[in-house]
Amino acid sequence: MTLEKSQIKFAKSPETGELIGFVSRHPKTKKLIGVFEDSPYGKKICVLSEDLKGKVEPGLLYSVELKAMRNGNGYVVVSVVLATFKAEITTAVIPKAVYQVCITFGNKTIYYDPKDGKTENSRTVSGVLKVLKQRRDIKDVDQVIEDFIAVANELKKQMETDGYYLA
Repeated sequence: MTLEKSQIKFAKSPETGELIGFVSRHPKTKKLIGVFEDSPYGKKICVLSEDLKGKVEPGLLYSVELKAMRNGNGYVVVSVVLATFKAEITTAVIPKAVYQVCITFGNKTIYYDPKDGKTENSRTVSGVLKVLKQRRDIKDVDQVIEDFIAVANELKKQMETDGYYLA
C-alpha cells in the first residue's frame, strides 16, 4: 500500500471519543484534501494509528501521511506533523482615523487596534500577546512577539504624536 499526503484538522468523535478527520479526493488532481464532516463532497474517514493517539490535539491543522484501510472505507493516519505558518506583521495608519497592526499567518489574522478595538484582546498589547503565546501554529513565535512589541510601540508613538492619549 502506498502512502498519500494531505492536511487535516481532527475532531473528537461523539460516538467513540476518538479523534477523527475526513478527506475527499479532488476530482481533477486526484489528491486527497482535508474536509469538514458536513462536507457535501464524497468523503472518507481518517483515524489515528495506535502509536499516534494522545499526540494530536483537536482543532489544529496537521500535515499527515495516510494509508488506505484494507476494506477501503477510509484511511489510517501513520504520521503527523503540526502545520506552522510564517507570520507577517503589517501596520495601517490613517492619521486621526485608523491605527492598526495586523498579524497574519495561514488564513488567520490577529488585530491590535488600540483606538477602536472591540475586545480586550484586540485593544491592548497584553491581550494580543496572550493570544500569540497560545498559538501553536506560528513559526518562530518568540520572534513574532518581539517584532509585534516593536511595531506596537511605534504605533503608540504615532498616536501620541497625532494627539491621542494612551494609558
